[in-house]
Amino acid sequence: MHAFLSLIKKEWLAMSRDVHGLLVLFAMPSVFILIMSLALRDTFRPAVIGNPQWAFHDADGTGESAAFLASLPAPRDGRPPAAWKSSGALGRAITKGDVQLGVFIKPGFGLVLGEMDADAKTKDTGAIVTVLAEPGLPAPVKTAFEAEATRALGMQRMRELMRDSWPQDADGVDLTTANLAGLSLIEAAYAPAGADGAPLTAVQQSVPAWLVFGMFFVVVPLSTIFIAEKRQGTLPRLHSLRVPVWLMLAGKVFPFHVVNLIQTVLMMLVGACLVPLCGGDALSLDVSWPALWLMASATSLAAIGFALAVAALVRTTEQATTIGAVTIIVFAALGGVMVPKMVMPAAMQNATAFSPMAWALEGFLDIFARGATAATVLPPSLMLLLFAAAGLCVASWRLKKRT
Repeated sequence: MHAFLSLIKKEWLAMSRDVHGLLVLFAMPSVFILIMSLALRDTFRPAVIGNPQWAFHDADGTGESAAFLASLPAPRDGRPPAAWKSSGALGRAITKGDVQLGVFIKPGFGLVLGEMDADAKTKDTGAIVTVLAEPGLPAPVKTAFEAEATRALGMQRMRELMRDSWPQDADGVDLTTANLAGLSLIEAAYAPAGADGAPLTAVQQSVPAWLVFGMFFVVVPLSTIFIAEKRQGTLPRLHSLRVPVWLMLAGKVFPFHVVNLIQTVLMMLVGACLVPLCGGDALSLDVSWPALWLMASATSLAAIGFALAVAALVRTTEQATTIGAVTIIVFAALGGVMVPKMVMPAAMQNATAFSPMAWALEGFLDIFARGATAATVLPPSLMLLLFAAAGLCVASWRLKKRT
């Protein structure tokens, strides 16, 4: 026990001399959490995607065209959409990006809408409504608005076709768009998760993602200390004193594990307190704390095991920082840290299984977004612990071989 405590004291002293390396572990993920939580905030809000800024040119000018425009989603700022008198001017404004979306209604909209052979009548003249998007508008935003316009036009056409054969006041039936679409018969909600069953937010994605990245970035300060000790002859001296290799490794694991756990607490406080102050969503801390401790501990040990393996295999600090940094960046890109897994194509989503960061990130997302318990996150935790054990085995084998 005395030898173990002495090794821990040695590591704390070594870490105290590398203040810049420790600051990187805390400052870097904090900055990324803040930036990405704000940058991705609207991406995780479907209501924002479904309500872009739009304007219109109504060349028909009938009650039917006005009713159609009124049934479209209101713009994001809540103000009525702007009416343009010239289709050419509106088209040029959309091309330049001054307007996100434009709705063009052709003459004859009201006459064609209620005709059974409307498709045949518009075969030569083209569609009676055109939705035009500015070149830089994301495809999901355009698709969502186009779907709303299609639904509104379909319901209005159905109402017009049924107006004569099924009067609006017959038997008290109201031929509104909502009734025709059966919207009152459908209810959509998110499955209960955590305390309130809220959807995934940007801060719930960013905090665990960059926390995992920050933990694995421990490879830089740890390998720097490790290689300095090899150059100074500290490790051979410890071996000559018959200090077991496993004890030397344990003396490095414990202090860096404590640093990673402190890092976890601070990153959660950044998400819960700092991000909302800057206009982002707040990270809810109403989670299973045993599950959070389990995932944080498993991720920390996996990161330390990887760092020790890299430090034991390389010979110089330059090799350690280059190989270690490049590898964790690849892990991060593949594991859904830099780009959320949900927006990746299917092939890339399957490839995330090869990144230990993906295992850790999925476990944290289960906790923050799905209300997972310790039993739920046990499988990814075990995978991370096996990864940590593999790294420690590599480091132990290499140290025994060199000493």
